[in-house]
Amino acid sequence: MVIATAPDPVRNSELMAGLRKHLHRPPAPPTPAVMVRFGAFLLRSDAALGLTGRPAVSKVLTDNGFPFTYPRFDSALDDLLGN
Repeated sequence: MVIATAPDPVRNSELMAGLRKHLHRPPAPPTPAVMVRFGAFLLRSDAALGLTGRPAVSKVLTDNGFPFTYPRFDSALDDLLGN
């Protein structure tokens, strides 16, 4: 199994901050943990994914020299959403 992720993962807070910056949106208050647990229950998922996260890096791809077009989150977001 190969995990297909960029070599530089970011936390959800960095993801949201980058999206807000590019989309010109104001900061939003954090979602209470009880709401995350409730949403995870409804989606039949693990609340820990939203509360603590799971780091994932593709060691197989980087070890084999896979050429990432956008290895950093900022450059990928710039390409997707424009400057």
